[in-house]
Amino acid sequence: MSSLPPPRSDYPHSPDNPHPKHSQLAFVCVGAGRGVRFGGDKLAERLGSRTVFAAALGALVRAAPEALMVVVVCDAMLEFWRDQLSPECPQARFVSGGDRRQDSVRAGVLYAAQAGADVVAVHDAARPLVDPEDVEAVINAVGGVAGAILSARISDTVKRVDGNGMVVDTLPREKLRSALTPQVFQIATLLEVWQRADLKRVWTDEATLLESAGIPVRSVLARHPNPKVTTEADLELMRAMMGSVS
Repeated sequence: MSSLPPPRSDYPHSPDNPHPKHSQLAFVCVGAGRGVRFGGDKLAERLGSRTVFAAALGALVRAAPEALMVVVVCDAMLEFWRDQLSPECPQARFVSGGDRRQDSVRAGVLYAAQAGADVVAVHDAARPLVDPEDVEAVINAVGGVAGAILSARISDTVKRVDGNGMVVDTLPREKLRSALTPQVFQIATLLEVWQRADLKRVWTDEATLLESAGIPVRSVLARHPNPKVTTEADLELMRAMMGSVS
């Protein structure tokens, strides 16, 4: 396991009060979904010479090579992904996920906690283009707060509608952000919130859990594109993006 990377003074997101250097970092890379909207295992699709899953894992490794890497996959695919991803990250530890994303994240975080980590960065394997610089920035941002998420500005005008589809009002987009991953948390806080939370409820992400408990979460604006593979069109767009910078 590695200590958190030192704060970068040249990076605008570096906090004034970085997380203590002795903290032990773990990644939890989640890829246990069924790919229903995609129509298959989107993580096994190719992006250049690597799978989507391998590309996501590789970005995390480049950001913090010595961190504990916990890879969460569905039980039926555990041996397949162990064989596929071990060359990308020989130190990876593989954990079986649950029926829902939140169950898979919890399984990975519990493993990381038992291994001695006290800070965890949760990343969706369906975001293979995440830039290591942004990963480093959101990790550094946990200083002084219990959680930090990578985010993006919203460029579209956002309307709130009622149950009949009628526009109620327009939301101020300058105060809105799209939530991305990684999302980074102090593990002790996350475990405490889980103990009090209704785990039968569907939580879209772990930041929502902290918000529900009144715990501040810092937003860190991404400097680089970080799209998510949900449909075939998303995958084709990513391939085009990779081709434009190659």
